Amino acid sequence: MPVADLRSGSITAWVPLWWAGEGGPAGAVLNVLLWPAEQAYHLAVRARNTAYDRGWLVEASAPIPVISIGNISVGGAGKTPFTAWLAEYLDVAGRRPAVVLRGYGRDEILVHRELNPNVPVFAARRRIDGVREAAAAGCDIAILDDGFQHRAVSRDLDILLVAADSWRSPQRLLPRGPWRETLTMAGRRADLVVATRKSPVTRDVPALKSAICAAIGRTPVVECSIRPAGLQPLQTKGDRVTRVSLRGMRVLAVAALAAPEPFVGNLEELGCEAELIAFPDHHEFTADEAASLGHHAGIRPIVMTLKDAVKLRPLIHAAQPAYVLMQRVELTDGAEHLLGAVENLLMRRERIR
Repeated sequence: MPVADLRSGSITAWVPLWWAGEGGPAGAVLNVLLWPAEQAYHLAVRARNTAYDRGWLVEASAPIPVISIGNISVGGAGKTPFTAWLAEYLDVAGRRPAVVLRGYGRDEILVHRELNPNVPVFAARRRIDGVREAAAAGCDIAILDDGFQHRAVSRDLDILLVAADSWRSPQRLLPRGPWRETLTMAGRRADLVVATRKSPVTRDVPALKSAICAAIGRTPVVECSIRPAGLQPLQTKGDRVTRVSLRGMRVLAVAALAAPEPFVGNLEELGCEAELIAFPDHHEFTADEAASLGHHAGIRPIVMTLKDAVKLRPLIHAAQPAYVLMQRVELTDGAEHLLGAVENLLMRRERIR
């Protein structure tokens, strides 16, 4: 199959467009047909949350403080880079953090280990098992990556990420849209909300903050920018290396992301002219696919996110020019709310001990 057709025309390519309101006539029909399924899903989520709220379902007690980071939509809010940033912050502050995740995608585990080599990562289907492993290994705080809806573990701080870049898309629940629960429903559990953005345009952030305030009242809102930090050679690991510039060059952008558009926008912001080859989220690349990508790129450099680099690095030929788009996380407003909440949590648990 030609590389350009790896995702073109497939259901995995069309569904995000439909969820964003660009599904055409077929999407309009599905919107009607799947409305009952959306309502059933909504009722199931509400019933599950009620069961936890009233104690009918019990949250397992954790031996160390737990910070949960998650979002209310499928992909695209920056959970992994934000979690990695918080883990680094705690590590530098002298704590012994651990990242705990389900491990649905091997890429997320490898990304965390590459960004923070000093921070152990524990993958467990039952998140409480991962937290207990972290405590047994000497860690003194656990960060749940994508743990907001995983209520089987008690948590000391719930951080909800909401992507400003996709805020104007229809806010429909699964399966009619990418939302796992409504903002009002999720906001009742959140200790603070982080409005994330990956594009340089800020016009959607004020609208999102107004919606958050209207839906969940006084919950603090933090603004977070996840921006390009530059390009580094694929075969060079680590975040602190000399960056390269591909400004003015045509590149082949490879992405196995839920929402690849911000990635392409980041490359254009760095001055690249990008052709996108998109794969399904968490795609496991094969050697044949890597060879096809190299053939399709020709003399053009291949550029990818770190999420895909950790899987493609052993497959891309060493002679092929290939680079990784690195990212930086910046708290652009309300940082005192987040950092204050983390410090209060640590002080509170120290007093209990």
